[in-house]
Amino acid sequence: MKKIIFCLIIALFLTSCGLVQQKKEEIKIPGVHEGTKGIVLEFLTNSPPAEIYEERVFQILVDVQNKGAADVSNGMLVLGTEEQQISIESEKDTRFDLDGKSVFNPEGSKDIKEFRAKSKLLITGIESHETAITATACYPYKTEATALVCIDTDLAGMVKTKPCKTQRISMAGGQGAPVAITSVEPKMMTHEDIEKIQPEFLIKVQNLGAGQALLKEKTYDACTGKALGSETWNRVQVRATLSETPLTCKPETVKLSGDTTVLCVLEQGIEKTKGTYTAPLSIEVEYGYLDRAVKKVNIKKLSSK
Repeated sequence: MKKIIFCLIIALFLTSCGLVQQKKEEIKIPGVHEGTKGIVLEFLTNSPPAEIYEERVFQILVDVQNKGAADVSNGMLVLGTEEQQISIESEKDTRFDLDGKSVFNPEGSKDIKEFRAKSKLLITGIESHETAITATACYPYKTEATALVCIDTDLAGMVKTKPCKTQRISMAGGQGAPVAITSVEPKMMTHEDIEKIQPEFLIKVQNLGAGQALLKEKTYDACTGKALGSETWNRVQVRATLSETPLTCKPETVKLSGDTTVLCVLEQGIEKTKGTYTAPLSIEVEYGYLDRAVKKVNIKKLSSK
């Protein structure tokens, strides 16, 4: 009888261990640095309404959500209308602070901003007029990525068996930001010091978001109606480190045009005696970003007029 009880206890113990193991395998850590979204704007349902009579006050609610990995401090949201048709009765702009995605908050934080507006009197003879309400967000953002790259100081290929191979690294899918690093191509070059090699990295950067990137210092100008020249738009700043040692990136301020290449170099080089090994390459891209959401509203004339 004791043997039977003992066997039952062992069986229960093994079963419980199996259940615990199964539960552990089911736990999925959210990919924080994945995707190509930053701040996402959305008008709430029926706010503003799709149809509104002339000379009516109505509410506008905008859902502002940070679906990227970077935190946003002091972002700006501005409401725009066709002024001949709709006037803003409240302040037309507001600020927001939103944390990015994290393991504990995989969806990112969000806030709902409220505005009040009023439809204007339609011109005589016009029964209805379709107009647009635009919500524009301007905010500072950054993209961060880290890749393990192979550093091979044996340029002559004297060593046949090596722990890694220097090759292009694809980084498809984004890093939780609208501007994405799409690939890194390491190159081991000759250094002016014959005892060293010089690592270089061709970094591809691309705007994969729905909005526009611009110089970080001009972020708020884009939302306040200031004239911005062509040297402001599609500009980002790129920095990189290899094992926490800063690289020289050229150009540091990059004009995005499709898949744009930045060259980052470890100018002091690496001693050939270090052999072949892997090292972390960390890349940071800083910029301002502008995104919009548009809602069509049909203003109707009162039938009694």
